[in-house]
Amino acid sequence: MKSVVASIGILIMLISFSLHASTECNNIESEVFANGACTVIETYKSSILSASPTLAIVLHGDAPFWNPNVQYRVAQYLANNQKNVISIGMLRPGYTDDFNRQSDGERGETVGDNYDDKRVRQIGSSIEVLKEHYKAQKIVVIGHSGGAAITAKVSALFPELVNHAVIISCPCNINAWRKDMLKRNEYELFKGDLNISSPLELAKKVSVNTKVDLIVGKDDDNTKPYLTKQYYEALKKHGKNVYLQTIEGDHNIFQGKQVIATMLAAIE
Repeated sequence: MKSVVASIGILIMLISFSLHASTECNNIESEVFANGACTVIETYKSSILSASPTLAIVLHGDAPFWNPNVQYRVAQYLANNQKNVISIGMLRPGYTDDFNRQSDGERGETVGDNYDDKRVRQIGSSIEVLKEHYKAQKIVVIGHSGGAAITAKVSALFPELVNHAVIISCPCNINAWRKDMLKRNEYELFKGDLNISSPLELAKKVSVNTKVDLIVGKDDDNTKPYLTKQYYEALKKHGKNVYLQTIEGDHNIFQGKQVIATMLAAIE
């Protein structure tokens, strides 16, 4: 009898949480409710829109020491400089932005742990909701650094969702990247392998209909170029539609001229 009462109590709590989250998360231009979680967004729209626009989603990197906002700036630039696009900067699970808004979920330790499937599915499900709401005819997902790893994983775990992925400075072989970072930073939490799927391992799952643009700076000492090249080779091996650019610069290329040009071409 006690177990039955406890089960009913848990069910009531879950229903209460879901109702609370859905009522608090009711402005589709600043937050999206999917899979029981509320994910913070900022929405920007081209001055010219059709009934079936392109939907661009921009994901920030790990931002271990600050509240990320670059995803909003990039999304706004894209909407201002391209026709027929709804461009959305998305705040990854558990993160807080400069407006003190926080997406549901856990931020993690920013050592690759927050590229796990649960967080990826929160983002992928949110994009599905946005696609349906805006009747989008094309989905472009853009991510830098940790956001690039998540973009790659969304493309694999939601293979019918993403039409074009722009993946910039990617730690696409997660455990190899962790070894690099341990050597570089001597930070204890980078020790050992994580038991999570890596974009490199999921390359086969990416749809042949998804166009993938990979970009990395040749002097990137954070997500070294070989990590992107390994992912490129895995995608090519499985017959995917992928293009690689190794450009001048280090890890901080997200708002560089060539990268922005690639984003604008992707959403055209």
